[in-house]
Amino acid sequence: MDQSDKLAPAQKELRQHQRRLAPPGCLLSFAPFAPTTSFNGDVEGEGVILNLSPGGCKITSDVGVKVGDAMSLILLLPGESSPTAVDLALVRWGGDACFGVEFVSMGTVEQARLRQFVAVASVGGL
Repeated sequence: MDQSDKLAPAQKELRQHQRRLAPPGCLLSFAPFAPTTSFNGDVEGEGVILNLSPGGCKITSDVGVKVGDAMSLILLLPGESSPTAVDLALVRWGGDACFGVEFVSMGTVEQARLRQFVAVASVGGL
C-alpha cells in the first residue's frame, strides 16, 4: 500500500485574513453584547491577544465563554494612543483557556487603525 493513501486530506483554510502573532502587551477586555443574554449571564473579562488579524483574534483568558457568544471588545494595543473598540464579536471556537473571535462590527476608523497595526506588526515594526 502506498504511504500517500494513509495521509489525511488537507484541511481547507476558511479564514479571510491571515493572522499575525501578536506582540507582547496586546490586551483586551470584553463584555456581553447588549442585546443578548447568552453570554454566560453577566460575565465580563480580560484576556491576552495571542494572534490578530483585521477579521478576528485568538484570546487566552480565565473566563469561560461558549461558541456563539456575542461580545463587545476593547483592544489595548502596544504603541497605540487609544483603545480600539469592536462593537460586536462572535466566539467561533474555544478550548483550553483559549478562544477565537470574529470581528463582526466595528467603526471604519477602528478598522483602519487595526489594519495598520497588523500591517506594521507583520513586518516587525513593533
